[in-house]
Amino acid sequence: MIIMKTPHEMGKMKFSMLLMHMTFVTYDVWAILELPIIVFPICGGYSIGVLSSIGMPLWIKVHLLKFPLSVFGPAVTMFFENRYNYLVRLDCDTQSRRFKRAVHYFINYFIALNAFVPAFLNMPDQSVARQIALKKLPCLSLKIVNHPTFFMVGNEYLNFFYIGLFAIFSWTQTFFFFAKTVNFIFGIKSQSQRTTQLQREFFRAVCIQVALPFVVIMTPACYILSTIYTNNYDMAYTNFSVIMISSHGLFFAITMLLIHKPYRTETLKVLGIKRFYKSNKLAVVRMSPRATHNGLFSE
Repeated sequence: MIIMKTPHEMGKMKFSMLLMHMTFVTYDVWAILELPIIVFPICGGYSIGVLSSIGMPLWIKVHLLKFPLSVFGPAVTMFFENRYNYLVRLDCDTQSRRFKRAVHYFINYFIALNAFVPAFLNMPDQSVARQIALKKLPCLSLKIVNHPTFFMVGNEYLNFFYIGLFAIFSWTQTFFFFAKTVNFIFGIKSQSQRTTQLQREFFRAVCIQVALPFVVIMTPACYILSTIYTNNYDMAYTNFSVIMISSHGLFFAITMLLIHKPYRTETLKVLGIKRFYKSNKLAVVRMSPRATHNGLFSE
C-alpha cells in the first residue's frame, strides 16, 4: 500500500516510511515463525514456533534473531534523517548529497548488523547453558531448562554493554536530526505563515507515528533491562513485556492509518467500508509541492 498508494505530495518520504514499516513487519514475521519464550535476566529461552517444528538448527534461529533486533535503530534514524534532508538541507537533491546519504545508510546498517555479533559468538553450549541458567536462577522450571531448543546468548552484562553502545550510536543520530528539524520548522521566519503551519502539522504527525510504537517498545524494554541488575525473575512480566514488544508493528500500522488519510481511505476501500471512507475527515494536511524551499513532497 505504501508503494502503490502514497500520494505524489508524500513521495519524498515514501522510501523511509516503507523502510521502517518493513523493519517492523520483519520482526513481526520472525516472532510468528519463532514464537520465542524468553527468560530474563539470563538472556535465554526456547522457541515453540514453526521454525522449531520443521527442525531448523538452533544456531540459525538464534542468528535470525539478531537481524530484526538490530535494524530497528537505523530505520528510525533514517526516518528522521529523511525529514532533515528535505526540510533543512538546501543541497538535498545534489549528487554529492545523495552519495553522502548512501554512505551514511551503509555505515548505519553495517554497524547494526554487526553490533550483536560478539554476544552471539559468545553463546555457551546447550549443556553448559542449562547449568549456568540453573545456577543463576535456581527457581527456573526444569521444563524450560530441559527444552530441546533452549539457548543462552552469552553473558548478560556483555550483551547489555553492546546493546547500550549501539543504542547510544543510533539514538544520538536520531536526536540530532530531530533537533535540527524542529529548530528549522519552529524557528524559520522567511516563509509564509501557511507554509510554516503545514510543515509543523506534518512533522507532528510523523513524530506521533514513530512515538507510539517507540513507547510500546521502550516501556517493556526498560523492565527487561532492569532485570539484569536486579536479577529478578518473573515469567509473567517477562512474557507480557515480550508480547508488548512484538506488537509494535501492529501499533505502527494502526497509527499510520489513523494519521495518513490516503492509506486509511484505501484500507477502508479494501475492507469495503464505503460508509466510513466517504465521510473520513481525519487527515494530515496535503501540502503543495511548493510548500518548502526544497520541494518537500515533490518528485
